[in-house]
Amino acid sequence: MVDNDTIVAISTPLGIGGLGIVRLSGDKAIQIAEKIFVPKNKSKVVSQLKTFTVHLGYIKDEYGNVIDEVLLTLMRAPHSYTCEDVVEFSCHGGVVILKQIVELCLKNGARLAQPGEFTKRAFLNGRIDLSQAEAVCDLISSKNVLQNKIFSYSLLGKTKENIQSIIEQLKSIIAEIEVRIDYPEEDDIKDFSTDVLKKQIKEVYEKINICIENSQKILPIIVGLNLAIVGKVNVGKSSLLNVLLNHERAIVSDIPGTTRDTISEVVNINNIPIKIIDTAGIREHTQNVIEKIGIEKTKNVVKEADLVLFLLDGTQEISKDDEVVADVISEMSKDKKKIVLLVVNKVDKELKIFNNLDRFVKIIKKLKKDAILYPNIDEDKDLKSQVILISCKTQHGIKNLEQQIVKTQNLSPQVEKFFSQDIQPDLFVSNLRHLELLKNSSEEIKKTFYLDFSKETELVVEHLKAAVLELQKITGGNLTEDVLDIIFSRFCVGK
Repeated sequence: MVDNDTIVAISTPLGIGGLGIVRLSGDKAIQIAEKIFVPKNKSKVVSQLKTFTVHLGYIKDEYGNVIDEVLLTLMRAPHSYTCEDVVEFSCHGGVVILKQIVELCLKNGARLAQPGEFTKRAFLNGRIDLSQAEAVCDLISSKNVLQNKIFSYSLLGKTKENIQSIIEQLKSIIAEIEVRIDYPEEDDIKDFSTDVLKKQIKEVYEKINICIENSQKILPIIVGLNLAIVGKVNVGKSSLLNVLLNHERAIVSDIPGTTRDTISEVVNINNIPIKIIDTAGIREHTQNVIEKIGIEKTKNVVKEADLVLFLLDGTQEISKDDEVVADVISEMSKDKKKIVLLVVNKVDKELKIFNNLDRFVKIIKKLKKDAILYPNIDEDKDLKSQVILISCKTQHGIKNLEQQIVKTQNLSPQVEKFFSQDIQPDLFVSNLRHLELLKNSSEEIKKTFYLDFSKETELVVEHLKAAVLELQKITGGNLTEDVLDIIFSRFCVGK
């Protein structure tokens, strides 16, 4: 439920800037504004100002001291972000100024807004549904242009429309079945075939599963990828991290075993947020206790990674340590096969790595058996033309490497749909909570496939209604206040 409190918060990031905004929302917003805002045009009265108007004036404290010269923007209910009276003060972007204005609002009857409370009120007052509200938070947090486009899709109500369409289809089917239960003797009911109902249910089930499949395809764009750079000591893992980040993040040294802990940073590669993890070098024998701990951490990182970049030193023949690295990747791929990029570094120098092809082929066969090698390598053909060749020193091949990283996810068709104005995106959701609810709904519908529609009609209805309830949670139905509080707690204060 929406309470009657008038809330206030700083709606711009704290710090020094050209502008800062303080937002008020609630029944007393205009009344509070009138107490602290003095229009420069003294003939104006705040309570009589028209909606969607902007006015120059001063914020003054209770003693008449000027805090700042500001612009007041007034939006009267219900035509505002929250559907309540909203007042925004655009002031100079200093922390002290903003905090003083908030303090004055609090003294005059407002309370400090909770995280996401303005958007929560917009939802509870019916201006937006929950999928749109969550899209606001996602949009603010978007890390690249593509994420922005995807989240805008939900913000504009497309998710709401698609989900509501599925809900209405299910409700129509439920209504048909309930008529059969309530009026079994009617002639038109007697003649109605259960095969028709089964077909309708299957169509909805397939539609939901298409939505799930499409949503899973764009997950790398939404949540990003974890890329682990692994290899023996001194192959250039930290150098590669620095090159991909385009700044010096990791210490680079000729001394083997420099990196003894994992180092991670997020970078956008072709609009895909990728968390790159530089790991401790792996070697067959080490007596250093700290280095051993680092190697164990490397194993855990490989196990959790979406992609593994196996880095080799092109100036050396394949060694026993390289084989140990391959063993670690294979071992960590037992539960789920890892996608492995085989990359040869230091190609700006004389290459010796292809001198002993037997050991190289041995590694390739092991990786192909236990993991997914990308690009796929035919060990019977020229290896040099198939592996990814780079030089961290000259940055040769780095662009190609970045392209290969993105290509592992087969995202091109999805990316094209979001950047093209001619192609409409497929049915999808852009929120992990929504995806789980779709899966729950799909499972409920699937249960009806194992029921006898003639004898277990009421059970069929129960599962279909359960499916509807799961879908309604996407748009905001059937959620408790506690769950809503958790959802909106992800938001920043002031939004």
